[in-house]
Amino acid sequence: MFKAIYRLLYRQIVVPFQQSHAPVREICLGTSIGLFWSLTPLIGIQMYLGLITWLVLRVFGIRFYMPIAIAMIWITNPVTLPFFYYVFYVTGAVAYNVLGWEMATMNFARILEVIERSSSLELYEGLRYWGRFLINDMGAPMFLGGFMIGIPSAIAGYPITKILLNGFRTRQAEKEGLTLDEWEKKYVRKDSDKDRSIFNILKG
Repeated sequence: MFKAIYRLLYRQIVVPFQQSHAPVREICLGTSIGLFWSLTPLIGIQMYLGLITWLVLRVFGIRFYMPIAIAMIWITNPVTLPFFYYVFYVTGAVAYNVLGWEMATMNFARILEVIERSSSLELYEGLRYWGRFLINDMGAPMFLGGFMIGIPSAIAGYPITKILLNGFRTRQAEKEGLTLDEWEKKYVRKDSDKDRSIFNILKG
């Protein structure tokens, strides 16, 4: 089972980094944006939010590598959802208590119980049951905890990705007897309009 999970994670997350020929800055920004949306309790609309972010930034001439953002968003998925939602909730509840707003936390078994119950219902009723639980029982602490985790992760994701990706590309370059700069000139995608915004493209 663990080998299967490892292979899945490797294929979904590591391989896109290794096979990408996008500029480092686009991949790093894709990582940060993907992590931000992934580590917020918005499972179900994260892909749409990632696409909206891409479109908005593109208007201002800012590009990020969408496949990497999608790979990061898929860190939270229907399988990992219970774990992440509980982590978000506990983090938010701890923050509430630190601020002096006393809050008792529910245990993880309660979330599993609700998931099992909602899964046994018809789709619409199951979604309603699950939605009421998220809003009424987990609510604000879960959202607070999600953003408390998502924002630092997104910030840290940029430099970490840059270090790891440059290291990988340097090793690939050495295999061909090239410097990193030479390897990037040979393989990294170059777009003629990469620094142009949609406004400028339309004006041109």
